[in-house]
Amino acid sequence: MLTEEEIGKYKQAGKVVSGIKKDVLSKIRVGSRLLDIAEEMEKKISDGGARPAFPVNISINEIAAHFTPQVNDARTVKAGDLVKIDMGAHIDGYIADMAFTWCSEKNDLIRASTDVLQAGIDAVRPGARVSDISLAISKAIEGAGFGPIVNLTGHSLGRYKFHGGVSIPNIPNENGYVLQHGDVVALEPFVCETAGRVDDSGPVEIYQFAQRRPVRSMEGRKILQLAENDFGGLPFAKRWLVRHITPIRVKMAILELERVNALRSYPVLKNMEGGKIAQAEHTIIVADEPIVTTL
Repeated sequence: MLTEEEIGKYKQAGKVVSGIKKDVLSKIRVGSRLLDIAEEMEKKISDGGARPAFPVNISINEIAAHFTPQVNDARTVKAGDLVKIDMGAHIDGYIADMAFTWCSEKNDLIRASTDVLQAGIDAVRPGARVSDISLAISKAIEGAGFGPIVNLTGHSLGRYKFHGGVSIPNIPNENGYVLQHGDVVALEPFVCETAGRVDDSGPVEIYQFAQRRPVRSMEGRKILQLAENDFGGLPFAKRWLVRHITPIRVKMAILELERVNALRSYPVLKNMEGGKIAQAEHTIIVADEPIVTTL
């Protein structure tokens, strides 16, 4: 069970990200630079009294997840793009995870993703099985006339744990895990025209501390210290490191750390079927009246 103090920190983190979502939706437009969006959002998380739980992901069209802008990235939002923005904030390790999709044009996938997410939230209660929630999400996607990304899931959250050990698929399954009072879960359906599957694609810009390992370079030791301590063992962006180390030395040190398995990498995930994807996500504390922290 969570204490009232812990619930309060989850709610506080959720309030930060929900306010930022409203701000982003009021400002984003065709021509907005992805790097500007991400960096402004990350700054607002800190200004709101929280810390980023992971780099802001801005995944466009057939890209599903793990895309964050590079240093000096010049890419911008184009007309008709499905822009998925996934952000997380934490207060003392208590994480709020939220995602939403924006487009310059009306797109039924966006409405479907929010409706499907609500169907999943409606199934969250103490005593519900993961398979019950997955079935509710799956039926809602099918009812909307669309398909899911079959190999992406929601997940539980723990203190300083972005993925807390329980996966919540968006397709039917036999997972019998039973939700308990005080569990914290993030539901995140990915909806596309027809069922799709993601695979690794593109350069890696997001990493996470994996384990302490001896490395020769001063820069490698510095990055490992930042990853474990300053970033709390949570995912971080390569561009965050250039505040401390020059870009070329960041690149060399990351390679060194990967060779010794000191870091975990997060490759960009792309729909192999090529279809555009919409995403919606909220964080929920399981209770008799579930608490959606990110509303």
